Amino acid sequence: MSKITTITKLDFRTLKYCNLFLMKFQRRSKLWIIITVLLSVGIIVYDLLKLHSKMFSILGGIFILYSIYQFISLEKKLDQQLAGFFRGRPVNTQTIEIDDEKITVTRSFDPENPAVYDWSFINQIFEMPQYYMLMVGKGSPIIIDRSEEALLEGDKAALDEIILEKASLKPYKKTEEDLVKIPITFVHEEFPTADAVEVDNVTEDVMEASEEEPVEAEVFETEEDTEAEEEK
Repeated sequence: MSKITTITKLDFRTLKYCNLFLMKFQRRSKLWIIITVLLSVGIIVYDLLKLHSKMFSILGGIFILYSIYQFISLEKKLDQQLAGFFRGRPVNTQTIEIDDEKITVTRSFDPENPAVYDWSFINQIFEMPQYYMLMVGKGSPIIIDRSEEALLEGDKAALDEIILEKASLKPYKKTEEDLVKIPITFVHEEFPTADAVEVDNVTEDVMEASEEEPVEAEVFETEEDTEAEEEK
């Protein structure tokens, strides 16, 4: 089976989709809120019918209102947390090479030390229309952007074939739902690339030297980096 190479931007959009997936299917945040609301309702009914103490009913009512607020504001709170996380941070990327034997992840902040995972290290596979998530133990997932634009080598059909073949042997969860309900409007800050900073410094040196004596102009070829960097 051929090798597939993709690149994933670990930006606001990516982290929002993946966190919403984990909240819904792994952490089951909404399920626990529903359970606590039902327990509160039970306490209120018991209080009204047996104890006749309004205190438990009032406390139960307050807790139900709070739980409902938590339920409807989960995505909004996640947006606020992600906006705070990316404040002053560049966006990192990870380049992922996939074949039938292993997955190699090269992170933009540490390109000299790629991480190599045998498929046996992947204990769960999650799928949504936008991304695959390959769970490595209890650590951070390997996130694979499923868009055509993210493919550097190979094609989407081959990527899907590899993932589905491996998913047949491991715990696998899939959703066709678009998990994002609040439109993503966050705009990342722009940060100068390392090359750009170096060229700026050289330009300043040349300008200072030119005030003292004529110098021969030197041409510096730079690559425009279209992606900013972040953490993991």
